[in-house]
Amino acid sequence: MSDTPTEPRLVTCRCHYCDGHIEFDASGINEGENCTLTCPHCQTETTATIPPLVSPPPVPPTIEEIETAKQTEREQITVEKIIQVKAMLRTRLESWKSAFLYDSVFVPVDSQILDEEFASEFDVSILRKLGLLGWEIIQAVPRTKGIGLENIGTDTLFGSKWAGGIGGNVMGVHIILKKALSASDITDDLADELGEFIREHLGDFLTA
Repeated sequence: MSDTPTEPRLVTCRCHYCDGHIEFDASGINEGENCTLTCPHCQTETTATIPPLVSPPPVPPTIEEIETAKQTEREQITVEKIIQVKAMLRTRLESWKSAFLYDSVFVPVDSQILDEEFASEFDVSILRKLGLLGWEIIQAVPRTKGIGLENIGTDTLFGSKWAGGIGGNVMGVHIILKKALSASDITDDLADELGEFIREHLGDFLTA
């Protein structure tokens, strides 16, 4: 037997004689039953009908809870799409068809124009790592910085003037990469290299 006291169930009613407000403990009395009690105002016995229990209104979720629920839903949709793309690739590769991944990295070059230095050296260490992971360089697209040309005047009246042309210098190169997929690359691990690649470029694989 539990020694924990039960909380009283306080209900209210009106006295049938003086219309006074009465509050009393209705614990142990069923809903809809009548009970007799003495009015504390006029000291007359009156009756009251026990009302049904009223559940408190639900507490609305917080902004953080709503955002967490939305994030969970978005993640579930993303996971389903990654699984779908992997299944499509597995079917294609098992049918002896080719599939390739394409990506790009930007590599600064050791170039300088005027007093601005773009990079101290041409560092291709990232390309060495990607090569060991099966990525192949298929193209390099230079990125240049254009500068308006000026005529430098010798008199003090006009000084320098724009010459109507544009010059520039190579800042770096966008390296286009390609990697051939094999059936062994398709695993159930959504966080493997292919899974992370699909997640990053999901919009290129599937339309919403």
